[in-house]
Amino acid sequence: MNYGLSLFLPKTRGLWSACIENTTLAIRANSEDRLLNTPYGYTPTAWVCCIFLALFGTSGAVHLIQALWFKTYWLIPTAVVCALGECLGWSARLWSHYNVKKDTPFLIQISSTIISPTFLLAINFIIFGRVVNIFGQQYCLLPSRWISILFISADIIALVVQGVGGGLASSTKPTVGGNTMLAGIAFQFGIMIIACFIAFHFAWSWKAQRPIRQSVDDLVRTPMSTSTEPSFREKRILPVARIPLEEPDAAVYRLIELSDGWTGDIITTQKWFNIFDGAMVVLAIWTVNIANPGWLLPKHYPHGATSA
Repeated sequence: MNYGLSLFLPKTRGLWSACIENTTLAIRANSEDRLLNTPYGYTPTAWVCCIFLALFGTSGAVHLIQALWFKTYWLIPTAVVCALGECLGWSARLWSHYNVKKDTPFLIQISSTIISPTFLLAINFIIFGRVVNIFGQQYCLLPSRWISILFISADIIALVVQGVGGGLASSTKPTVGGNTMLAGIAFQFGIMIIACFIAFHFAWSWKAQRPIRQSVDDLVRTPMSTSTEPSFREKRILPVARIPLEEPDAAVYRLIELSDGWTGDIITTQKWFNIFDGAMVVLAIWTVNIANPGWLLPKHYPHGATSA
């Protein structure tokens, strides 16, 4: 009897192993076929979408309260709108988790998550102009008023181009729409590089106490102190001045993502989107919450200087 079992059991184990292996291969093949027929190339993870929805929703609510409390109403059409747009995009990704083959939520999330950070970028230009006003315009390559006018105008142009691209991508011209959005992002990234260069040059000039020009207007708008060591008040302002450094990572990711095409390895890998887009924008928008210009930037500028 034992001898018979010893002959039968190996055959049974072999059959079970073969059944399990064939079932696993069938499930994997069906899963791959299903994902290949989806616009993402994967299924968005529900709990990840919920986390980003909570982070952006909370940030937007806090921004609204801060804007009303500190009377920095310009944060409503910038930070609050950015948070709302991100919530729309991540809501669409959560929708896709339950209906991954549907095109509508995919197009909503791709357009919303690309366009929304543009509103946040405008904050950087406004803040930079005010920081220049506080520390001294004689150290900056551009007057503070022109910083706001030029860069915000360019930001609006980038927003319009990306919006047109999103509309084309949502229609029957996804390739043309993707290329248009890519052009808008590339233009926006170029703006950010120029702004960062001017900001770094301004910081170096101020630290080295090397003004690049002198005029009657500049003599009126002197820096808060003549020492190269920041005062307590200036130390409060410096975190706000660092905010523009948060956003280029997301722009670089988008450039690589769209240039790789709608079916490339970058756009079809969920972790890269979560890390280099979602997490970077969360970091940027929460940085503005914590280093809020409403309480870090002074309400009145020294020696008669006016806001940008």
